[in-house]
Amino acid sequence: MKTFISIIICLLILSPRESASQQRFRSGLFFHHSTGENIWGPNGCTTSVPIEMTRYNTLHGYTGQLAVTMNETWFPVNYDNEWATWHTIFATDLPEAISGYFASNKIIMIKSCFPSSAIEERGQPVDTLSPDYKTIYNYKWHWRSIINVMKNRPQNFFVIWTNAPLTQQETTPNSALLSKEFCKWAKDTLAQGRDPVFGAFPGNVYVFDFFSKLTNSSGYLQPQYAVGPNDPHPNSAATALIAPLLVNEVFDHSIAYESIFGIIKTGNSIPFEFSLSQNYPNPFNPSTTVEFSVPVSGTVKISLFDTQGKEVLVIANENLSPGNYTADIDASTLSSGTYFCVMRSSGFCSTRKMVLLK
Repeated sequence: MKTFISIIICLLILSPRESASQQRFRSGLFFHHSTGENIWGPNGCTTSVPIEMTRYNTLHGYTGQLAVTMNETWFPVNYDNEWATWHTIFATDLPEAISGYFASNKIIMIKSCFPSSAIEERGQPVDTLSPDYKTIYNYKWHWRSIINVMKNRPQNFFVIWTNAPLTQQETTPNSALLSKEFCKWAKDTLAQGRDPVFGAFPGNVYVFDFFSKLTNSSGYLQPQYAVGPNDPHPNSAATALIAPLLVNEVFDHSIAYESIFGIIKTGNSIPFEFSLSQNYPNPFNPSTTVEFSVPVSGTVKISLFDTQGKEVLVIANENLSPGNYTADIDASTLSSGTYFCVMRSSGFCSTRKMVLLK
């Protein structure tokens, strides 16, 4: 009977039918203070993040549920937003809780204001005993902790900005270069999976390199982007530059994440054949996991079908390299019932029956 059902499902999916729903990462919330508020705009210029989102939707033909949207909020409300504070917020929900925002916002974007660029030295391990001490060592520690929490919540897409830079009049040559060094590590080492401490970088996190877009070779905020020599807040020219870059980079990457949502490669071994395991737990509510193997490179599609053979949820649709994988399935949009998880790739088709109980 199991083989018969598998054959029927695999035959049904060959015929055209209504598009299935897919996990979307196109709306969210931007947590910021004054620097982020200026970039949100319009800040005296002809554009803003909301205007650029409208342009993005028009350019890509996104309407309705496919349209990108984002709101903004001042957070934390009563505390600074430096990296030490974000570290404790993500680790403990203190001094202000952020976890309550996760369920209703697929995209969570955070940043720190320009005081974070006042780095004093490269630092050493003992610095962690003083979390507020502004050293590269502490900043790396903060970021690894923050992003580790983000990694463990693949049902959200996170954006973290590199430092907001300081003007030459508001910093020192050493601090400016140290901030440049840290931000370069964040984008070119950590985000590329080259950090020996953190290792592979999660697909649900994007580093927006704000710092490098506004600085010169010395790490100073360029004067044409500052409110004034002694005020490092971004001016209208900075908003005009950053707003479109922010919208395009964030949503290009969050939408790309839709095709690999919940997929994690496990180990380095290469399997001999395609396989799809039974999900666990089963029954489930509303999340479950499947393991699958890919022996050759190619497009792998994993979907859920209802008992009528209708594709109701696309789990993955991505070109994958050979390896063993796990895929997290979030069925929170579906009703209780029996479903069939179908994996297809290079002529292979396998089906697993699963039960959602809410």
